[in-house]
Amino acid sequence: MDLRQLRYFIAVAEERSFTAAARRLNLSQPPLSQHIQSLEAALGTQLLYRTSRKVELTQAGEALLARALAIQQQIKLAEDEVHSIGAGLVGTLDIGATGSILRGRLADLLAAYRKDAPSVKMTVHEQAPALQIAALLNRTTNISLNRSIPTEHQLRSELAWSEEVVVAMQKTHPLARRKRIALGDLASEDQIVLQPESSQFARYIQKCCVDAGFLPRVSQQVIDAQSVPSLIAAGFGVALVPQSIARFTTDEIVFRPIRPSPPSADVFLVFRKDETSMVVHNFIKLARRFLGRKRNAGNGATASS
Repeated sequence: MDLRQLRYFIAVAEERSFTAAARRLNLSQPPLSQHIQSLEAALGTQLLYRTSRKVELTQAGEALLARALAIQQQIKLAEDEVHSIGAGLVGTLDIGATGSILRGRLADLLAAYRKDAPSVKMTVHEQAPALQIAALLNRTTNISLNRSIPTEHQLRSELAWSEEVVVAMQKTHPLARRKRIALGDLASEDQIVLQPESSQFARYIQKCCVDAGFLPRVSQQVIDAQSVPSLIAAGFGVALVPQSIARFTTDEIVFRPIRPSPPSADVFLVFRKDETSMVVHNFIKLARRFLGRKRNAGNGATASS
């Protein structure tokens, strides 16, 4: 008994006619009859009563029909599942990111992806940048959103979105009266800084200060920039943070652009070069489309302001 014989048997059993079944199968009637006879011979039992008018199922035929329909349904489910997996519509996706990046466009991207692929189980791992890279290399995550380009040859990165570093401070701070701030204006200010050993981005911000002629007067060190607003509100000083930190932040804190030459806080999409998962490739494709539109919209808004 093979799947083709079962498909032919189902057609005859449902149509109750060899003629109608042959028409449904786009097959001539004699070969169809031969296949049913071969099936009955293989099973050693009669499946159909044949009369000049119609075809009726024997008790064995009724049992086989129920089983055959169940098998056909399982085959359809298997085909759909395999197709969905191959197309990247089901599976798992593990993303590493910092809290500050989640405050930015990543939250909107994740919402768009959930709508695009609702059957994919997506887990976001809030990790320090160095841990994100280690997780990618260890294959415990699939994607990293990072403010630095990794140097590991196994990894590939591309720009997700552009962002600037801004100055965050209490709204009562004297510098808050200015529309823009030069980096050198912070030389005498207490600063909440990212731990230099926590990421390349933290070391880059420190170097920008040194290039501006001063070493930051450190009042507090944090691993993630999202911790900064609470410390600013508590009076520990000012901070250089990605502009996305302004999102969902209390109005006790104000943010001012750095001019000229603001440091960059660009975010990069990082993934393994040998990645084979279609779930991951689909996420990357969506990110390119979604963030590309956002970049264009942002550029347009800036040009018109």
